Amino acid sequence: MADYELKEFISTYDNLLNGYSKINEKIDEDLKQEIMEEIYRTLTKNREKQKNKKIFKICPIL
Repeated sequence: MADYELKEFISTYDNLLNGYSKINEKIDEDLKQEIMEEIYRTLTKNREKQKNKKIFKICPIL
């Protein structure tokens, strides 16, 4: 998933993120940031693996 797709995804679900980031009925910005970082890590974890597979197909000596 590309970065622009992730930004669109996060902006689409901003209200849901706000709901999960509430502590005592107030939005905790640190918690919201942690949730967004975890989403980013989860959705981009295969990006590096896919990039390495493409490099190996181009240059199998590596």
